[in-house]
Amino acid sequence: MEQKNKLTQSYKFLSRTSQAILMITFALCVIGVISVYSASLHTGKPFMQNAAGKQMIRMVLGLFVGVFIFFVQKKVLFQISYWLYGLGIMMVILPYLFGTDGTGTSRWVNFGGINLQPSELMKIIMVLAVAKVLSNTEESPKNFKIFILPVIMTLIPTAIILKQPDLGTSMILIFTLIPMLFWAEVRLFHLFLLIAPVVSIVTAFSFYSFFIWVILLGLVLYFTQEKWVLLIILFVFNLSLGFTTPILWNHLRPYQQERIKTMFNVEADPQGAGYQVIQSQVAIGSGGLWGKGFGQGTQTRLKFLPEQHTDFIFTVIGEEWGFAGVSITLLLYFSLIYLSYQTAYKLKDKYSSLVVVGLTSILFFHIMINIAMTVGLMPVTGLPLPFLSYGGTFVITCSLIIGLLLNMSVVKTRY
Repeated sequence: MEQKNKLTQSYKFLSRTSQAILMITFALCVIGVISVYSASLHTGKPFMQNAAGKQMIRMVLGLFVGVFIFFVQKKVLFQISYWLYGLGIMMVILPYLFGTDGTGTSRWVNFGGINLQPSELMKIIMVLAVAKVLSNTEESPKNFKIFILPVIMTLIPTAIILKQPDLGTSMILIFTLIPMLFWAEVRLFHLFLLIAPVVSIVTAFSFYSFFIWVILLGLVLYFTQEKWVLLIILFVFNLSLGFTTPILWNHLRPYQQERIKTMFNVEADPQGAGYQVIQSQVAIGSGGLWGKGFGQGTQTRLKFLPEQHTDFIFTVIGEEWGFAGVSITLLLYFSLIYLSYQTAYKLKDKYSSLVVVGLTSILFFHIMINIAMTVGLMPVTGLPLPFLSYGGTFVITCSLIIGLLLNMSVVKTRY
């Protein structure tokens, strides 16, 4: 009887949480449409022909997609996860067959006038496939094989997408894998093996940061009490990665190099790479406590910040609604992420729990990176803001994430 009561309470919790997630998502979508409308207010186009009208149409389409995926049985999703992964790999390769676009990138596929970005859908597919591997009950999560297979499965699409080039989406794939591995309770040492090379490359941009990291790396490896031969190989490998950073830097596109430089000194190129970040900071800072009011933002109205309705939509909120609007938006995001992770914690089915963690992490890193980008704490990566930024494939992706998240929350079958 006690066990039944606990199960009933769990169902009630998930039901209330699911309703809260839906309400928060709806509120964010409303804020998004209002912000996009404000950013395109002075274009002179009819509502249904400007960015806001198109955004509403895509959100309605996303609603149908989200509802559809909500009713797909989890058993089906579990069984076809690997097939979807194979399809996803073919999808991210497909843009190369269409050649590059006007900007020299190969990210989009055009079907009858409709542009599709396969890498967006690959985020979700990767989560489903990796969750299936990590939910394998026949193998211990401490087993190195259980760790290395998801890493390989993530690195394959990451390498393809990075070549398109799409650094932002590649980062999301890697960042999403880390909390999923942690949630699956893989060995912390194995998790460190994945993170250490990234840190070695990033810190090598500065001699002092790399020097400190090498010391920390040596201490961590020493206290792991692994075999000395393995520790020496790992230390030398990470050290060599640091020395290859100049080579990796030279392989970056010029605009990517400028974006990274801008992060450290935004005034270095105020009319070039630093222009967007400077205008973004001005827009957010000028909003004050309550903002300038709907449609009254100077940066927005006078188009000082180009394409503001896409990756820099957060600046519209900061300028027109001020600190109050920014605080409400951040609170909604925080609540969405918190409730989603709470849902993963309550779920007893390992596959469902891992999928929810992966999907929530996609949203979390999109939010964190985009906002950090708009205030100059990270280089401009082109990552949109969930439910707010104008877009096509990304709107559908966010709808799929919410639909899948709720799907996993209410189905209790174990595999």
